[in-house]
Amino acid sequence: MKKRAFALLVAAVLLLAAASFAQEETAYTRVFDYAGLFSDSEVETLSAAILDFQENTGYDFAILTTNEDLGTTDYQQLCDDFYVDRSLGLGMNQTAMLCYLDLYSDGYYYISAYGDLKNLMVTEDIQYLANTGMEYFVKGDFAGGFEWTVNMLAEALTNIGTMNETIRVYDYAELLTDDEVAALESAIADFRTLSGMDFLYLSTCEDLQGNDDGDYMSEFYDVHGFGDGDNRSGVMIYLDLYNGSYFVQNFGDMDDLVPQEALNRIVSDSNVPMGEGRVLDAVLQVINDYAAYFQ
Repeated sequence: MKKRAFALLVAAVLLLAAASFAQEETAYTRVFDYAGLFSDSEVETLSAAILDFQENTGYDFAILTTNEDLGTTDYQQLCDDFYVDRSLGLGMNQTAMLCYLDLYSDGYYYISAYGDLKNLMVTEDIQYLANTGMEYFVKGDFAGGFEWTVNMLAEALTNIGTMNETIRVYDYAELLTDDEVAALESAIADFRTLSGMDFLYLSTCEDLQGNDDGDYMSEFYDVHGFGDGDNRSGVMIYLDLYNGSYFVQNFGDMDDLVPQEALNRIVSDSNVPMGEGRVLDAVLQVINDYAAYFQ
């Protein structure tokens, strides 16, 4: 997502950054300030904020600034190449947010999402980050704009489960129609009202690193704050199309109410509709079987 930058400040910034910027980089560097916008202390502050972001979300975040003619205005390709070249991304889906500020000519601000963030963030979300960041930039507070973005995104990502209370269907493999998503969301809402516990549906079709046993399910549930009550209790069904598998897992207090033997029976009940490709019917069967423990 790109945002036209601030022509009035560009000339002054370019004068300040006219000297070539020498930066030592390591595998952990996430502030690539080739335009020389930040002081040493600002780099330290931004790097610390990014480290907190990584620890709190399990995802990556990087800042890139330039002030040279790179021979192209294809910012998405520039970001994609940089993401690959610098081996950015954390978690099973190599998730990262790259904020790129190009001060050459009129200047552009471009935000690119990778991995989970491509699914979790809609265009309006990225536009909001770009617009608010620009409010800092036009005042000359470049470090402040990027720091706000890191902190705002961290808060949003770690609270998806509570901020988006009505969204519990994450069909990234696009197995369900819009009507089926609506029906499933309604059934999940009814189950949560009955049980006082959470229920989450997730599907993916990508090759996720280390996901042979469906571990991505727990990562997704934990990182984004799903689960109801003090113990974040609930259940999750996860369809991994890449490996041709699906999983159902208890979280929190659900383990005490639905032990493993009962969980195995619930999975078995859903095998037939799932095997026939009737995904909605299979998930509704799982919900109904769990609901029986609360009626």
